[in-house]
Amino acid sequence: MCYMDKKILDELKQALLKEQTELNEELAMVANPDVGEHVPGDYAAKFPNYGDDNPADPGSDSPDEVQDYAVNLSVTAQLQQRLTSVKAALERMKSGTYGKDKNTGQDIPLARLQANPAAETNVK
Repeated sequence: MCYMDKKILDELKQALLKEQTELNEELAMVANPDVGEHVPGDYAAKFPNYGDDNPADPGSDSPDEVQDYAVNLSVTAQLQQRLTSVKAALERMKSGTYGKDKNTGQDIPLARLQANPAAETNVK
């Protein structure tokens, strides 16, 4: 982190905070916070309800509901994974290890961090 001045570090932090807000908003559209017996902070994909296909069977799910749930599962997993990366980057900023490759300890190039502020490794 010593190779970055405060202004650059602040810009990267603001980018991470903005992305964190956007990810939380996107997650709210497809998932709910999982407060069940799972790890706190995780999300459970929303199962859409477009009405019952079969009024005689209140538990019936339409093919559209099932298909949209599958999409929600995938999107939730992707958004949650990125949110975890963003939060980890913010924690690295607090601990003073931000901008260092997690495997080698070498500086991550500034251009890489500007392209992906949550980057935790160098690329070859």
